Amino acid sequence: MPLHRSIAIPDSAVSDNSDLRSKTEKLFQLSRIAAIFQISNIIIYHDPLLKPARANRERRIITRILKYIECPQYLRKRLFPLSRDTAAVGILSPLAIPHHMKTRDLKRNEIREGVIFLNQNRVVADVGGKELLEVVGWKKSLKDKTIRVTVQIIKANGRFKAQVLASPPKKEYWGYSVNAYQQTLSKVLANRSEYKIATSRTCEPFSTLNQKIDMKKDMIIVFGGPYSGIPKLLKAEGKKITDIFDTCVNILEKYGTRSLRLEEAMMITFSRLEDI
Repeated sequence: MPLHRSIAIPDSAVSDNSDLRSKTEKLFQLSRIAAIFQISNIIIYHDPLLKPARANRERRIITRILKYIECPQYLRKRLFPLSRDTAAVGILSPLAIPHHMKTRDLKRNEIREGVIFLNQNRVVADVGGKELLEVVGWKKSLKDKTIRVTVQIIKANGRFKAQVLASPPKKEYWGYSVNAYQQTLSKVLANRSEYKIATSRTCEPFSTLNQKIDMKKDMIIVFGGPYSGIPKLLKAEGKKITDIFDTCVNILEKYGTRSLRLEEAMMITFSRLEDI
């Protein structure tokens, strides 16, 4: 089984961006970095230093935009109704990951993302082709739901049909999932079994720890917010880094700015992990 890498960011991650356009641009940068380094899951945890009403709004924006960016273009209209949160996504370039198909021409045995729904009492799939496909082998109830699935294109009786797969292909990077929580960091991580890495300038330099990081395990790398690093966020919960994490690293010991932005910290972290 391939190893999974997850990241965790706070719901304050883009709170220092004053308008929706700049928030959207920053989230696209984060999604590109996540795709480049094949991140499986983006987790959003609650920053306790952010007021609840603002945290809820920021969390909703982050979640919706990250999901929108990861979604294939041909499925977006079905999965994302018009919303103020996604009003600025028209400025973005394609994410260009394997399941973002560019062609409407289907091929036998091709694997695509699709959405399935009821159409005149038939279960059909939109997979970005020129017409809806009949879904074979689907036995669950749909009712009025529209569900995103991974399908394989098959041919039966001279027509293309869609067969739903239990999981995406493992040989290609197939995008990231997004999970958002109202819980604070320690509670979100409490029941997770991955190797947990915190990033903070208060921790030991990466150069002294890189041989101690277990690269043979699934891992989750956690980043702090624009106003508060992980130690301060945990202090607000009455916790310390050693209570939660397997390792804490200062990923760049010297830099010429007052701080690192989240997108910069992510890029540097994963670039250095690639060298281990």
